[in-house]
Formats: sequence, structure tokens, C-alpha cells
Amino acid sequence: METKKPMNKWLLYFIFIIKFLFGLGLIVWTVYQTSQSDTGSDNDNAFLSQYHEIDANYNQLVLANIKINNDYKITFKLNDTIIDGISHEDVFLSQRVISKRKNRKNILKVGTNNFGVEVLDKDGKKVNNVQIEMLITMATNHKYDKKLDFKNKDNISFELPNAGYWNITGFVKVSNDEGRFFIKTNAR
Repeated sequence: METKKPMNKWLLYFIFIIKFLFGLGLIVWTVYQTSQSDTGSDNDNAFLSQYHEIDANYNQLVLANIKINNDYKITFKLNDTIIDGISHEDVFLSQRVISKRKNRKNILKVGTNNFGVEVLDKDGKKVNNVQIEMLITMATNHKYDKKLDFKNKDNISFELPNAGYWNITGFVKVSNDEGRFFIKTNAR
């Protein structure tokens, strides 16, 4: 009967060290690969701002929207859809809600879109010193982003190349008052 000899202890140490270094190498490689990607960077730009700023100042955003909606009558016209006032509440909805909703559905279309805005004061007089910036972006990527700037303009046209779900975000600034909006819709 033949007896098996145990493995040499130096060979065991060598195998352990090789496995340990290999595992450590995988950790370093994972950290390196992650640091090279966009992980941790915020390219969302919802409300034309970093989400950290919005998160930290959310209560002020809500109060500012209430104030600007009370002081001015803001009307957006996107193609054939009229939106009264500014609201940020669509940010809480998933994109799938759009297919089931009745309002703010199919606002955009593939091709040329027209956007108009009217800002009136409490007395119904047109306000002229209005600045509006908005970003139209696909819900899945930022490849087709459209950033529009309305400095004292009433209407603007823009092109959308694809059908799908789109987010419209931005702000309206009248004198020292500023409000932010977020609209989830789709284009077909």
C-alpha cells in the first residue's frame, strides 16, 4: 500500500500568495475600470442643474414655483398642447406612466416642433423681461439633447430625430423670480 505524501508547505504558501495577488489585482483592476467610466458623474441635468443642488434646495424650489405661479400666468404651447403654469411634479413619475396618462401625452413629434410661451402679470399685461432656458432630452441617453434659450422670445422651433420618451426641463426667470419645470412626454 502506497502512502500519499502531503503537499510541500512551500508550494502551499506559493499557491496562497499567487491567489492573494491575483485577487488583489482584480480589485485594483475593478477600481481602475470604474474610475475610467462615468460612474459617479451627474450628467442628468434635470432642471438644468446638478441633482445634488436640487436635492439640497427642494423646498425652496417648491416655494419658488408656488410664488411664480401666483404672481404670473405662464402658458406654454408645445405644438398643439397648452400647459398652464409651471410644475415639477412629473419628476416623480416613471416613464411608463406616459402610455397610460390622458394629459401631457404625445406632446412632441418626430421632426419640427414649435414651442411658444406667454407670461402675463396679475393685471393680464404681457411681461417682456422673461428668460427661459429648457433642455429637451431623451429619457434613455443624452445623445439628442436640445438646449433652448429664450431671452425675450415668444416662439422657437426645434427638431427631434427620434420617437420615444422625452423629458422637458428648465426654468423661467421673471425679474428676480425663478421657477423650474419638468415635463415627461413622448414623441411619435
